[in-house]
Amino acid sequence: MDRRLMAVALRYGRRNLGSTAPAPSVGTLVVRDTVDGPIVLGRGVTAVGGSPHAELVALQSAKDEARSATVFTTMEPSPESALALIAAGVARVVSAMDNPDPRLQGRGHALLRDAGITVTNGVLGDEARRQHAGHVTVLAKGRPHVTLKLAVSADGMIGRVTGERMLVSGREAFARLQTMRIEADATLIGIGTALVDDPSLTVRVPGLRAHSPIRIVLDTQARLSPASSLVKGAGDTALWVVSATEAPLVNREKLLACGVDVLTVGTGSGGVDIEAALRVLAERGVTRLLVEGGAKVAASLLHRGLLDEVVLFHAPVVVGPDGVRALAGGALSAIERSPRFRRVEEARLGEDRMVRYERSV
Repeated sequence: MDRRLMAVALRYGRRNLGSTAPAPSVGTLVVRDTVDGPIVLGRGVTAVGGSPHAELVALQSAKDEARSATVFTTMEPSPESALALIAAGVARVVSAMDNPDPRLQGRGHALLRDAGITVTNGVLGDEARRQHAGHVTVLAKGRPHVTLKLAVSADGMIGRVTGERMLVSGREAFARLQTMRIEADATLIGIGTALVDDPSLTVRVPGLRAHSPIRIVLDTQARLSPASSLVKGAGDTALWVVSATEAPLVNREKLLACGVDVLTVGTGSGGVDIEAALRVLAERGVTRLLVEGGAKVAASLLHRGLLDEVVLFHAPVVVGPDGVRALAGGALSAIERSPRFRRVEEARLGEDRMVRYERSV
């Protein structure tokens, strides 16, 4: 029963993924056992912007009913939340995982135990660490959790070199991508993709555009046009351009005048220093980064060991010889065979096949 109720807390916690950074989106239930089974008295999820915490929201929902109840929470409560649980008189707290912040780790559980509250930890811990991977990765590595998404044709292409933009994957895969965008803090592309495809990178589900992630373009020379769809939408959805420190000042000023945030970092092999760029994004509160293209950015992240997840949408279409290869040098098949990645999910989405890999080492 603990596992079933923690699974509910995890699903509830997903509601605000992409909206709470840099805080994790925690889910919390206040539950009372009865002869007829458990009754949920209150529930909470970390509020948009990261405060108040999920435990405080759940306690407010349960009110006086929280006394002697059991609380299920997807991460160890902070000391502040632990004190609130103690004051509410709960009898037991079930956590999925320790707080990954070394400054807080163990402190919430210790306060609860010292107050005589029974603590059970580690219930569905792997699932919780996956859901809170952004928060964990920033604390452990100083960069966001990076997920690469690629829609790949039957002949290994992600689009055409020239001509009209080609949608490789189908409607169902596109719908899954919208969910991925909603749950990401930011989505990133390279300037090549921005110039060729002119995407908007917003959430395209009716009524959910406000849940669009921050859009980020790696653009060494700040070449992104003020007439692009990305820049035109900067007033509604945040747009950041990461350029080199030596990018022409006139280019940067044009973007700034359009409401674009221009971040500058040093240069690396063939463009901006991507590791430095990721550190800057983490410093600005990005914990979950979705990378949507193109091939050069994907290859750079792969070769530097910066990918934590890879989601491939395999489509039956054939692009032909004028296509852009998904990853050069057989790197795509290397992901599928590499011991560094393990396959964790596979699903049929219309005519497409989605395969998701996670970093294993």
